Amino acid sequence: MATQNLDLFDDADPADQVRAYQEAFDQWLDHQRTAASRKITLTSSIRAYTVLWQAFAEWCLSQSPVIGLDGISEADLGAFINSRLEPANASRAKPSRLKEAGKFTPRHAWRLLKLIDSVLEVRAHATGSAAPNRAASTLLQSREDWLYANANRRDALPDYLAPAEARILVNYLSAGLPRSGRRGVDITWQELRNRTAVALHLGSGLTPADVRMLRLTSPVLRTGEEKGVPGTVHVPAYGDSPEREAPVIKWAGRVLAYWLQVRKEQKLAGDFLFPATRTGKPWGKVTHYDAVKAVLEASGIDKSLVEGGAYRLRHTFALRQLRRGKSPDLVAKWLGVVEMRVMDRYRRVDYSSERPD
Repeated sequence: MATQNLDLFDDADPADQVRAYQEAFDQWLDHQRTAASRKITLTSSIRAYTVLWQAFAEWCLSQSPVIGLDGISEADLGAFINSRLEPANASRAKPSRLKEAGKFTPRHAWRLLKLIDSVLEVRAHATGSAAPNRAASTLLQSREDWLYANANRRDALPDYLAPAEARILVNYLSAGLPRSGRRGVDITWQELRNRTAVALHLGSGLTPADVRMLRLTSPVLRTGEEKGVPGTVHVPAYGDSPEREAPVIKWAGRVLAYWLQVRKEQKLAGDFLFPATRTGKPWGKVTHYDAVKAVLEASGIDKSLVEGGAYRLRHTFALRQLRRGKSPDLVAKWLGVVEMRVMDRYRRVDYSSERPD
């Protein structure tokens, strides 16, 4: 097996950073070969992962300043993948690596992020770190086109909450609302922001990026709807996501209305509907991801359902609307889905028509 454990880095500058990337990959490869896991045994697979890691590591080491292995961020990962998605960059890659690591597809992005997450997890255990760097996993979860790029018809089914679990979450989010003669639950504005974001993931089918892009003008009141309770939310266009309006289920609209009230009382600055700070700074990906996870953990739903976060809630919304007779085209419009093959996955889910609200 000596020829399979390739010398990844001929250049030893800077030596400590080079060594860190080399050792991390070696530790991961040894872990994959152990009797307990035996996940990778084929020479061709080892070669493919070696070349993929080598290309990523060399890019990190070529940046100024150098990107250290333990400091890799979502932004770094996104920048590398975007550089590989561009034909111009691919054409400049070394000919020997062009086919294997030069030009990326969504499936390559999936494979790379899975590899990096696994390498960093093994490294964390080997070094005794409190927790592994989850930047790769967080980025993958935020990009549905990458997340499901490697899925086939059998394993491409979306994660979702069963009606009973959805009801637990809805009750938790609604329990803190003010009632007649009773104040709302005594929590910080940040905690209420987090709960409201979760309400829109489950009650409107919004993605994490959708929620962070919302403005104060996004909630829309319609004639004939409950007083002060938004019935739709306007999602601005960004990236490949189209401008659209998504419905807000009534219970989620009430949570949103309370957030608007508290946000005004707290005099939070800025135009973002969900700011990160009092001064109005935009909400970051990682803190948003952690916030959703914390709300799900506190709600009382099964702990195994916490992973998947906002996308699990988005899929639950989509399935519920489809089971209520809404057309796939309409639900796709609400979700901002352009490729209808994404909707095909929902048709293969056996989801009860029981309503969570």
